[in-house]
Amino acid sequence: MLASAAVLAGVAAAASDIPAVAAEELDLTITDRIYFDIGVASSAFKPANDRMLGDKNVLPTNSEPAGRIVIGLYGKLAPVSTANIVHAVQAGAFTQSAFSRISPGEYIQAGRRGSRRLGDIAEVPGLAVNTDLASPGPFKLTHSRPGTVSLSLSENDEDPGVKDRPDYRALEFLITTGPGPVPRLDGLNPVIGHVESGMDTVIRLAQVPSFQPDIRSQQLNRFAKFLGDDRADNVRRQYGKPLKAIIILDSGVL
Repeated sequence: MLASAAVLAGVAAAASDIPAVAAEELDLTITDRIYFDIGVASSAFKPANDRMLGDKNVLPTNSEPAGRIVIGLYGKLAPVSTANIVHAVQAGAFTQSAFSRISPGEYIQAGRRGSRRLGDIAEVPGLAVNTDLASPGPFKLTHSRPGTVSLSLSENDEDPGVKDRPDYRALEFLITTGPGPVPRLDGLNPVIGHVESGMDTVIRLAQVPSFQPDIRSQQLNRFAKFLGDDRADNVRRQYGKPLKAIIILDSGVL
């Protein structure tokens, strides 16, 4: 069910403010703006009979336009994160990739590193080691308002083998969707920007059906992890996976 116009307006208005923090401590200057044009397909992948040997991407080729999201990046506060994401956008790394997770009432997530064929982001040469992750500034900002953008560290759903590569650089990010704050993300995921326009699109994407396990399944998964079953983590990485592909059709720097 789509959100009402009143809800959309209320969340968009809340997102127009930057995250609450002592302004005298942090420089929240927007130095760069990036955009993502989004489409939503009718399925997560192409039907098996439509796939061909050697396909570079198995995401559906047809999707309904869902709108544009414009993100302002805090280049003074998080200079390396900003530079890396801008570089990846300019390299076309995000285009034809897919959002990988929806956490209802909390966030949507994109930029997962992995197999390009499955809609993830492949290698992006030229990314810098992210020293922002050792800086306290970005971690001081809270996820108190819809439209907050942060690097996804605690919510990261990438394969450990990908993160163990020597050239790995974090690009995965999340956007809070509202309607309320998400305090469990605070202090764990560095805030690097906020949505300047397109919160209506963010809210629509948050309503795309996704894999959400029931409580008993989650309990069994936690027990399996306690017993040391490595498969538990593999299953958990599927939590929140959209059942309809949310595709970044185009991206760029404004």
